[in-house]
Amino acid sequence: MTVKDFIQFELFTIGTIHFRVINLVVFVLIYLIIRLSLYFLKLYFRKLVHQNRLESGKAHALYQILVYLIYVIGIVLAIETTGAKITVLIAGSTAILVGIGLGLQDFFKDIVAGLILLFERAIAVGDVIEVNGLVCKVQEIGLRATIVNTLDDIAVVIPNTKLTNFPIINWSHNQIPTRFNITVTADYGSDAALIQKLLLEAAASHPDVLDEPHPRVMLNDFGPRGLVFDLFIYSNNLFGIPMVKSQIRFEIDKLFRQHNLRFAIPQNDVYLHPHTTKP
Repeated sequence: MTVKDFIQFELFTIGTIHFRVINLVVFVLIYLIIRLSLYFLKLYFRKLVHQNRLESGKAHALYQILVYLIYVIGIVLAIETTGAKITVLIAGSTAILVGIGLGLQDFFKDIVAGLILLFERAIAVGDVIEVNGLVCKVQEIGLRATIVNTLDDIAVVIPNTKLTNFPIINWSHNQIPTRFNITVTADYGSDAALIQKLLLEAAASHPDVLDEPHPRVMLNDFGPRGLVFDLFIYSNNLFGIPMVKSQIRFEIDKLFRQHNLRFAIPQNDVYLHPHTTKP
């Protein structure tokens, strides 16, 4: 058997389409070319990001779109090498495609939502977002779903329609410092000015609290239990803010103990009236 006979050897047949060894070789070559192209494409985008010529989020979005485009072109070329015509296959499969389309409506909605996310970039890789009370960091934006990491380092897959059809909070939007607050309730009779000083001192002691905008303290209310203070801080450590607030609370507790200040606790005042009888 000559080389020509070998590459023309027929493996199997589907209708009028004959799959030969040459087709298998072409499939493998197309796959290798695709993988090699994607490898160099990734290196190119990394270089652009490293040189600050392109934002990392935008680079990721463009790369994802090009990945899907290259794979589609590769699949079309692979099918064409078998002698099958894409237009004929599509025309002959119209009824099947309509049925599949109806069954995969949500799937295609997610893909459209993915394209919206990649092009509009309301959400980018690395952003800290809040979805239905869940604070998480975006790890990857795909055409169908977005992968996020929670504060417990758990990977969660969110369908893209959930991110485009429902309100979400993007804590990283515009890259400006975000304000957070810590509420402290102290006993009535406490020195309000001293508490203000201690709260600011506790905030200043933490490295993730920004000096500008500077922390502020407000006497927010005369509550049923005591004086209600709000400590407002600004930080860029959006994903780690629960730990930041916890550490500041520990510092506040220590300072209160040092100055003999007490946190307010629920209390009820009971008044006893002497029993009187009618004459």
